[in-house]
Amino acid sequence: MTHDRAQLLRRLLDLSPLILLAVLLVIFAILDPRVISGQSLINIVGQATPIAVLALGAMIVLITAGIDLSAGVGVAFCAVLMASLKMAGVPLGLAIFAGLLAMTLIGALNGVVIAYLKIPPFVTTLAAMVALQGATLAVASSGVLILREPFLQFIGVTRTLGLPNIIFLTATIVAGAGFLLRRTRFGLRTYALGSDAAASELAGVPIARHTVLVYTASGVFVFLCALVMVARVPIVTPNLGGTTLLLDAIAAAVLGGTSIFGGRGTVWGTIVGALIVSLLTTALRIFGTDPSSLELYKGAIIMVALLADSGMTLAKSRLARAA
Repeated sequence: MTHDRAQLLRRLLDLSPLILLAVLLVIFAILDPRVISGQSLINIVGQATPIAVLALGAMIVLITAGIDLSAGVGVAFCAVLMASLKMAGVPLGLAIFAGLLAMTLIGALNGVVIAYLKIPPFVTTLAAMVALQGATLAVASSGVLILREPFLQFIGVTRTLGLPNIIFLTATIVAGAGFLLRRTRFGLRTYALGSDAAASELAGVPIARHTVLVYTASGVFVFLCALVMVARVPIVTPNLGGTTLLLDAIAAAVLGGTSIFGGRGTVWGTIVGALIVSLLTTALRIFGTDPSSLELYKGAIIMVALLADSGMTLAKSRLARAA
């Protein structure tokens, strides 16, 4: 294989999330033009915002070859906590800060258990998920909570230039994530840890401390996702987010090119993955798919994405040897 051909194939593999999104748009346009109407596309982008934010946190953890199963339930807990505090008379700013502080501490605790006690991420975050489920039900003892605040309505519902402000907020979060991963020591160490932990340790990277920082960052993105969700819909229940949102986020990250084996993942790819998940969900609903079957299709999508991820990893390694 020539060098130029190998380079072209690598670029196509890197652009595969964007190619998949374009192919799906064309297919759905042929099957039912309603899927790609102007308002439908705006709704798809709006519905992708919480998925994208949570997927960014999932991507950071996956790059290190870890996983955070507590993230979806963490969104519900954070939202319920903020809503409960606000309804108890706490100022909105303090309620939001409490949500940020709680999720930061929970993320840091996950990281400490994984890094210093050497408990596998799957087991640690699974235990955290169960604990957060119980905590969510305890905090939301009154059931449905309403968090109808002018500030949240402004960022979640109000439109600027014809687009919901939540899209601009998400774009800001995306830009921040891109800077964090590409322009800071945190990002460099995150990729190094996922690529080769042993070599990173020999190079002087504080593996345990950085692992704690990675899971703390995941907790921050859980908080940001909860903020986005309560801004879009002021009705808060213990079922907000949960496993469904977690599956969507992981699917978005993997569809966007993040490797479950660590060392690979991009912000732009994760955002494209979130758009793919939102597009598929919207299209299935327009096609009249039974709502109870949506999770079945999403599960199938994740399996296909995992198989594709393994295939891409193998293809890139072969191209690297052939170059």
